[in-house]
Amino acid sequence: MPEPFRTMVSPRWSDQDLNGHINHAAVVTLLEESRIRWRSGHPWPAGAPTVVAALELNYRRPVTHGEDLTVDLWVTRIGSSSFTLNCEARQNGLLAVDGRTVLVSVIPENGAPRPLEEPERRWLEDFQTEAHQHSTRKPMEQM
Repeated sequence: MPEPFRTMVSPRWSDQDLNGHINHAAVVTLLEESRIRWRSGHPWPAGAPTVVAALELNYRRPVTHGEDLTVDLWVTRIGSSSFTLNCEARQNGLLAVDGRTVLVSVIPENGAPRPLEEPERRWLEDFQTEAHQHSTRKPMEQM
C-alpha cells in the first residue's frame, strides 16, 4: 500500500491570533506549503497549473507557535482532470487538523479543465490510498 507524503512545516510567530493560536488562514497557508513540497517531487507538465476547486478542513485542536506541524498527504480520488488530496497535520503527535483538497488541472490560457496525462496519473497513484492507516480522527474536544 502506498505511503502518504510526509513533511514538516513551521508555524511563524506572526501567524498567531489574539488567542495565541495559529490563525485558521495561516493554517491553510501551511498546508499549501506542504502541497507545494509534495508536488515539487514530480515534474508536472510545464505551464500546466492546478487550482483549488474545494477545500474542507476540520480543526481538531489549536495549532500553536513553537512546534512544527507534521503533515501527511495522500490521494483518495483521481478523476479525469481533478484529484482529491487528503491531509492530516499533527503537532506534538496529536491530530490538530485534517481535511481534503480537490485540485483541478487547468489550461492556463482559459482556465478550462485539462485532462490529466498518463504520467501524472501514475505519479498520483503512488500516493493513492482509500484511508490513511494512522488516522485517529475523533470529534474536536471542547476547549
